[in-house]
Amino acid sequence: MTKRDTIEILRHTRHDWLNKIQLIKANLTLQRFERIDELIEEIVMEAQHESSLSNINAPKLAELFLTFHWDPKMFKLEYEVWNSDINLGEFDEALYYTFISMFDMLEEVLDEINDNNLLVSIQKDENIIRFFFDISGIIKKKASVEKWFAEQSLFNVENKTINEKECTFECILHSK
Repeated sequence: MTKRDTIEILRHTRHDWLNKIQLIKANLTLQRFERIDELIEEIVMEAQHESSLSNINAPKLAELFLTFHWDPKMFKLEYEVWNSDINLGEFDEALYYTFISMFDMLEEVLDEINDNNLLVSIQKDENIIRFFFDISGIIKKKASVEKWFAEQSLFNVENKTINEKECTFECILHSK
């Protein structure tokens, strides 16, 4: 890592934390103590998921998710990692490129005027790793989403539901 990379990371991290502190401070000024509690709980949960993501032995995927919001995007990414014993090391490169292709597809199919969100939940059941996806927003090109499903070789895509306002699906990754 170069000094410039380190400085870039610190700049983005500082910016994110200042935004969170400003939200808490604004709600404190307005005496919205319940909202402050909610914000702190959200920050703690986000930090726990970041920690879990950092521990799944998939550095490329973790970096992609952790730095996702550093550039303007058509949608907001949230993620959850529900098991501490997930090891995605053998799939890191393939997962990285699969998610890049998904993000590119979503940039193409989501309506730019709308509030679009992608929630990715990762969990492990015995030797099966499951990725749950919940996309909310206006989906302009349903056929492009279906095409992306059909092109997947890393995952078995299951339980697909897609309409113009939401798309949910599950991807099964069988660990070796």
